[in-house]
Amino acid sequence: MSNVRMTAGTGETVASAVTDKRFGIVDLHSHPTLMSYMFGTRFWKAHHPPVWWCPWSMHVDFDALEAGGVKAFLCSTYVLEREMFVDVWPLKIVTALYPRAKHIASAPMDELTREYLDFADKMVVETRRLRGDVIEVARAFDDMQRITGAGKICMLHAIEGAHHLNGNIDMVDELAARGVCHMIVPHLYPNEAGGCVNVFSKYRMPAKCGCFNAKYQDTSGLTPWGRELIEKLLDVGILVDATHGTLEFRKQVLDIVRNNPKKRPLVMSHACVTGDDSSEFGPTSEEIKQIADTGGVIGMMMFTHREASQPKTLGIEYVLNGIDHLVRHGGDDVVAIGSDFDGTTDVAKDMKSPRDYRPLREAMLRKYSEDQVAKFTCGNAERALKNGWGK
Repeated sequence: MSNVRMTAGTGETVASAVTDKRFGIVDLHSHPTLMSYMFGTRFWKAHHPPVWWCPWSMHVDFDALEAGGVKAFLCSTYVLEREMFVDVWPLKIVTALYPRAKHIASAPMDELTREYLDFADKMVVETRRLRGDVIEVARAFDDMQRITGAGKICMLHAIEGAHHLNGNIDMVDELAARGVCHMIVPHLYPNEAGGCVNVFSKYRMPAKCGCFNAKYQDTSGLTPWGRELIEKLLDVGILVDATHGTLEFRKQVLDIVRNNPKKRPLVMSHACVTGDDSSEFGPTSEEIKQIADTGGVIGMMMFTHREASQPKTLGIEYVLNGIDHLVRHGGDDVVAIGSDFDGTTDVAKDMKSPRDYRPLREAMLRKYSEDQVAKFTCGNAERALKNGWGK
């Protein structure tokens, strides 16, 4: 891929355009603390992960973010649901041998949530101590603008799964005070807010070995507690995310968001966009339009889920095809990036880490206008955060 290709109608080279701040990435979903907290990997160190899953080699580290031109990234706190320790029997062996795993399997979920958030803050402090004034945590949108405006990488706190609240909606106020900007309400197992899509249904080999039993799943929609939670999130200004929800779950969340007087955006931070409306993994063509109508965004994952037909060797091509589909049904303003790097799922050979945002950005600039690429990489995500985060 040439680094001196001319961009259409501007006379700029791709190489110079790639370094333009207009095209800095805002990644709406990544998991660096999942690796660091569980396996002791260091965010400040450079890693070069293989394509296969390797828990000792992070995808999202400071060097990778810097090399890929990332402006800001949501660091999603995810503590394994209690059901997983029952459903996936090898974890019982791990918890017996590994004190950190035993702690994760037994400590109160709200306590673990605080530990993860504290750990993420310390991860940034350690990086600043060793690498200099190059990264900060944002507690509000104005904070984020200041940090990125100074040319530093900005980390934002996010939560994946309402199970982190341990059934206590009042904890939302505490999270908002800590600067949490975003919450995915459903996740891998049903929680107090309702059911979820069974993402394990495609993992046939583990199922044959006694893991991922369907009896632990529930495809119901929102519970009354879940409705109260959605309203609470909208009120305090934590972005509501329906990713992992069933079609009925997402429909109910969308209805609440549309009818809320604060008119907040709804997001799906990391989506496998294949154009298949028959899949519950979504989003459907109609949902794309509906989310766009709220001012929300849909983040393109950097690899396909196992239910998708595209091979994982076609990461950039998959992302470009997904963007085409989002634009076709929701317009330019609905497209965002939500990598799910370090989320313990497969990566594509050409999209292994944030470093690969550079060739992706070059591919975008060959296919779309500069104004479109600026929206896709950061502009749309920043708009959603501005309108959905904070009082």
